[in-house]
Amino acid sequence: MPRRPLFYGLCLLLGVLLFGAAGFMHPLLSGDGAAQLATIAKTSAWREIHWGLFGLVFMYAGVIGVALRHNDTPGASPGRAAVRMGAFAFAVWSLNILFMVGAGWQLARAYTTSDAGLTGTHAVFVYDMLHPMGLAAERLATFMLGLVAYMFGWAMRNGGVLPKWLAWMAWLVAIVNGGVAIVFSEFSPNMYYAQALFVIWLAATALLMLKKRALD
Repeated sequence: MPRRPLFYGLCLLLGVLLFGAAGFMHPLLSGDGAAQLATIAKTSAWREIHWGLFGLVFMYAGVIGVALRHNDTPGASPGRAAVRMGAFAFAVWSLNILFMVGAGWQLARAYTTSDAGLTGTHAVFVYDMLHPMGLAAERLATFMLGLVAYMFGWAMRNGGVLPKWLAWMAWLVAIVNGGVAIVFSEFSPNMYYAQALFVIWLAATALLMLKKRALD
């Protein structure tokens, strides 16, 4: 049997590290729109933090590899379903990040570099109008990530390629992400904690994929 490629496991691990580092470096945004724009402007690495978005690309490439590992097993069908749902979930997940790296940064600069007058007022107004859309996308993405984890849980449970406890962990992630997205407002930081749990599960998956590759 040919050895499994390292590519997917390494992509998944690299994506988790990039995205996780960006999350740890991200400042807490609180207060009204003006206070948040001031925080954004004071964060010198704001754009670099949000270009951790490349981590999503690597994570999704790794997720494809997880599904491919279950080809020719009873877990193939839920694995394919998970990776298809994941394409939509990751796309929605990126919307708020793209807003913050682009429009959010420009509005923060306009707010802090302009005189305390009309330009700054307009910057706060535009931010207050558009940012809730990005947060709503985060909420929807959190729910869909729960569905992705649920489907992968069945792929792992049925396929037998990875340990069964990883499937149980996936179902726990599914319950937490789905529950948080339904119960809490999109303005709640609980969305990010639920997403962090999903990323931790991906990290465990990446390490197990690489371990199995080393033992092949």
